Amino acid sequence: MGDNIKFSVIVPTYGVGDYIGDALGCLMMQTYDNFEVIIVDDCSPDNSGEIAKGFLERDDRFFYVRHDVNKGVSAARNTGISRASGDYILFLDPDDLYERDLLRVCAAALARNPVDLLIYSFTEDYKNSDGKTEYMKGITLDLLEGYDDDMVATNDPVTIHKLAMQMEEITMLGYPWNKCYKASVIKDNELSFQQIKHVEDILFNCDFLDYTNSMIVLNDVLYHYRNQGQIRLTGGQIDDYFKLQKIRIQRIYDQQQKWKTCDFEALGILSKEYFRSFQSAMVRQLESGVRDDAILSWCNAEAGTELYKELAKYMPENSKTLKLLYKPLTQGMFGTALKRARLMKYTRAHFPGVFNRAKQLR
Repeated sequence: MGDNIKFSVIVPTYGVGDYIGDALGCLMMQTYDNFEVIIVDDCSPDNSGEIAKGFLERDDRFFYVRHDVNKGVSAARNTGISRASGDYILFLDPDDLYERDLLRVCAAALARNPVDLLIYSFTEDYKNSDGKTEYMKGITLDLLEGYDDDMVATNDPVTIHKLAMQMEEITMLGYPWNKCYKASVIKDNELSFQQIKHVEDILFNCDFLDYTNSMIVLNDVLYHYRNQGQIRLTGGQIDDYFKLQKIRIQRIYDQQQKWKTCDFEALGILSKEYFRSFQSAMVRQLESGVRDDAILSWCNAEAGTELYKELAKYMPENSKTLKLLYKPLTQGMFGTALKRARLMKYTRAHFPGVFNRAKQLR
């Protein structure tokens, strides 16, 4: 079983009083015993801290740290890293749910193959205000091209780099909460979460991948990302949304170039991400009341950037949906793209369930 493997579970906490009890309950009920839970209260304004401290009284594997001032989720995770004593580190969000055998399954896989990075499958659960699930999407190994086993284990750099790009396409790579990180890789290389909003997770994962020599991907669904309209730790209003998305895409592009794996498949994936973010930025501007002529002027300015010019050439041609949504952007037909953005704005406002399904198209 690998009972000698110790996990450090870092739980950053801010304004999650309605959810954190369920999350910590999932950890207390784990079927594997060798772990510590480090709760980092980032000066939460609600009763999250009091709920968390209640678990300390019932379980000596739980520890509580509170920041004197609010510093953000990156700082909270970095505080957790500095306190972690385990062989592997997990960064779990306090407003999600985890399977009771999360740590047991990870320990069993790592006992057989103690890799640098273990990734497990998850669901994205979109719930309404009553807590009923409107839409659920499973993100599993089956979605990756050429992988239909229960597990992939590799120490081959080419395979790791190919898997990284495929997982990025299906959102399996960017999150920190569906992964076990070898603690020594983080600490020996002084890795930390950057103080940047919205893309801190993928930047950390890219940094970790620079030192990853072995990887396991499990088909087991062990985590449930719960979207119930709450303000996520890494969510909220994002004024510079597109600028941040470009930082994400540029980082992945540069890494693929360094690895010499920036082939047509990788460029096609990055092209879809870039133009999906481009159109989302148009929708956000419409929602903020920006005038049409200002949006079109912004589009024309973006079309002059090197990233636009490079990625416009690689939009995949094998999907009617992609052509419908993003082809006008790649061709500079910004008036047409604006009309479609206005339709997306309407759908998002009046049919959120339909919008949540549509935005999953990749």
